[in-house]
Amino acid sequence: MESLALVVGIIFLVAMTAGPLALGISFIPTGKYLSLLFKRILVAIFSVAASVTGALIVVSSVTVVIRLLGLVGLSCASFAVYRAFQTPKQPPIES
Repeated sequence: MESLALVVGIIFLVAMTAGPLALGISFIPTGKYLSLLFKRILVAIFSVAASVTGALIVVSSVTVVIRLLGLVGLSCASFAVYRAFQTPKQPPIES
């Protein structure tokens, strides 16, 4: 039974931290292509982990508070992917 509690604790820990961590990484400014690529890879890894565990928690039969925890991780991960992989906005052309 201790190992089951440990697995559940790890799943909740990943759901709570991976999404906000990916979102935080997406706010880091990058200048060079290599740093942008590294940032996108990190965001993708943490977002996949948060999305999988968050979706697992949301569809399981748990209390509403735990579902909201999974939903927060899932929404943070999806917003981090949006921020990291969006194309930079071009300045308006002055004529």
